[in-house]
Amino acid sequence: MKTVWSEFLKGDSALGNRAYHPLQEDVATASLSGTDALFTKHIDKADAWKSVASRLTVEGMFNVNSTSYTAWRALLGHARNQRVPFQKQSGSAVSVSLSGKSDHVVSRFSVAGSPDATAAPDGGEFSAANEFTGYRLLNDANIDELANEVVNQVRARGPFLSLSEFVNRQLSSGDLALAGTLQAALKKLAENKTNSPFTGVSNLEFTKEAVPPPKEEKPEYQFEEAAIGNSAYGLPGWIRQADILRPIAPILTARDDTFTVRAYGDSRDKSGIIKARSVCEATVTRHRDYVDTSDAADTAAAPISGVNLRFGRSFKVISFRWLSPAEI
Repeated sequence: MKTVWSEFLKGDSALGNRAYHPLQEDVATASLSGTDALFTKHIDKADAWKSVASRLTVEGMFNVNSTSYTAWRALLGHARNQRVPFQKQSGSAVSVSLSGKSDHVVSRFSVAGSPDATAAPDGGEFSAANEFTGYRLLNDANIDELANEVVNQVRARGPFLSLSEFVNRQLSSGDLALAGTLQAALKKLAENKTNSPFTGVSNLEFTKEAVPPPKEEKPEYQFEEAAIGNSAYGLPGWIRQADILRPIAPILTARDDTFTVRAYGDSRDKSGIIKARSVCEATVTRHRDYVDTSDAADTAAAPISGVNLRFGRSFKVISFRWLSPAEI
């Protein structure tokens, strides 16, 4: 662990999640006096799990309350032209191969059990075998539709005060209680008769239309309709909300930390006629430090200072400029 921490601060290697970066203050300290003291203070302690996130910054955070189709389209289309490792069987031997570049790969596992779910299986397996072990490919039209449906769901359910509200179904009744935001959008994708990515898996012989739970074994749900679904759900060839969330979860947030603020001012003569005016624009970001620095920034406990209880974390100006009339 100490080696990983040291190499991370020195920039010799990144973490498994490349969106996580060290605090610049820690990088500066490490370059001057090494990483030992930082490791002892922040990492090598029993309750480090409570505060270790305070030593990281996240590049490209995405607010799940966004209702921008373009933004969701860009996020959901992150897997374009990826190559996927998968197991390949030749007789009794199994090896790992790498696929060609494919659009919008959604894989349940880091190494898929077989190629694309719609591809013909190897050997004497039945025709739909890859639906049980392979990965799913979405085309541009699928991503377009999914982004649109996610925006519709956000408008219907938001604003989300936490990621839990975004991920989970509502504990009520009606459509919003059937599934979470992304799962509800995927359901709409599955219902598209002309461009559904699930055509193969939904037409397997063992699969019927939406099947309610058996009468004699009712699920322990207050809202039983939430348990109704396609019997193919859960196969690697059937994309679940978790499959979409897994690669993007580290950058999701339920709030913004960077804001653009504009201010206007003018000068008037005694009669009230404007003689001069100006508009400025500042970009500010919420910082980890409290307004009153007497409270430690990386503690899990609530702040003690009355100033911090009222105002919380500090904001720092990261850019400032005057705007011309043409920009207003």
